[in-house]
Amino acid sequence: MRTSIFLFVFLMVNILQAQTVIESSAPVNDFIIDGNEIIVATTKGTVDVYDITSKKLLRSVKFDKTIDFAGDLFDTEVFKVVKVGNTIIAVTRGENGFNDVYAIINDQKEIIIPGNRINSVIVSIAVSDDNNLLLGLLSNELLKYDIINNEIIFREQISNYAFSAMCIDSKGEYLYVTDESGEVHKVESSSGNVLSNYKGQNVDNVLCIDYSSGIIVCGGKDRRISTYNTLLNRDSHFDTGKFITTIAISPSGKRIAWYDTDTDNVELAWLANPSGVTQLIKHKSMVNKIVFTSETTLVSAGIDNKIVFWNLNK
Repeated sequence: MRTSIFLFVFLMVNILQAQTVIESSAPVNDFIIDGNEIIVATTKGTVDVYDITSKKLLRSVKFDKTIDFAGDLFDTEVFKVVKVGNTIIAVTRGENGFNDVYAIINDQKEIIIPGNRINSVIVSIAVSDDNNLLLGLLSNELLKYDIINNEIIFREQISNYAFSAMCIDSKGEYLYVTDESGEVHKVESSSGNVLSNYKGQNVDNVLCIDYSSGIIVCGGKDRRISTYNTLLNRDSHFDTGKFITTIAISPSGKRIAWYDTDTDNVELAWLANPSGVTQLIKHKSMVNKIVFTSETTLVSAGIDNKIVFWNLNK
């Protein structure tokens, strides 16, 4: 039997200042950490690679401008990046409302999935345990794609609601997919089969999701942060009073961080005590991604051209 817990949180706020900042070449949509490098997707049509220690730009791949419906040129925005082996995979704005998928090898780019091939908008991307691409489509389909043989392995409908967000476990075996209904679906990456459904804690469109150590965390338009403990079969949520558009959970599943749309700060809390909030102060506008790189380190980036590294022990 699933147990649900509701918390109304009175926040007790502490403040933490940024330790290291990389000034990006453009507003940041997405990033991944790869050893001592950070690979960044920007709104201005570039995939930039920075050395984390020196904060220097090592290389940059620029996409040609795209022609819009009126015949005007605009920047080919890069929405998402992942890495398969030595290949960077980038989801970019395409023509006619679709998104394209490119492979970048040795700073050379090649389109591997034109958006009109799948006839749906690619919203999110992940890498499965067998190094194939997993594409979350606006139609709430999950598409698995073999980039070596250039073929679709499966295309499965997850639900009848519009897709919102997805994340994948550390081994690449299971995805957690959510949509405008507020429900979360656990999906097997090898088959696309829906194994479990989690619901009841969000009552509107879920905008962001993360998973670690058996814990799912979600945030959405209902101004709630919800938690599903898949190991103990317990659910809970607390109200924040604001839209939650970006969220992250630590490797142990004990800490969460989210973007505060009112202050542009990142907020940090222990799941066991969500009322004790620490504000991470540096960003000046929307934060598009937050990642815990360990229990005590965090990286955040957004449209203020800042990639911020936080030491949570200081």
